[in-house]
Amino acid sequence: METTDCPECALPADVEWRAVAPSTAGPVEHAKITCVQRHWFLLPLSSLAQAAARAEHREAA
Repeated sequence: METTDCPECALPADVEWRAVAPSTAGPVEHAKITCVQRHWFLLPLSSLAQAAARAEHREAA
């Protein structure tokens, strides 16, 4: 199973599934994630990468 950080609380989150959705700018890969606090998100993978970068920045501060 693939894991990442929760965009809301930065705790570990499981990637439940991925799918590609069409858009006017081309296909966009999305993922559904659920963290250990039961937050869940359906978001583009690019947003997930941005959230992970913000979480790393918070931890460094």
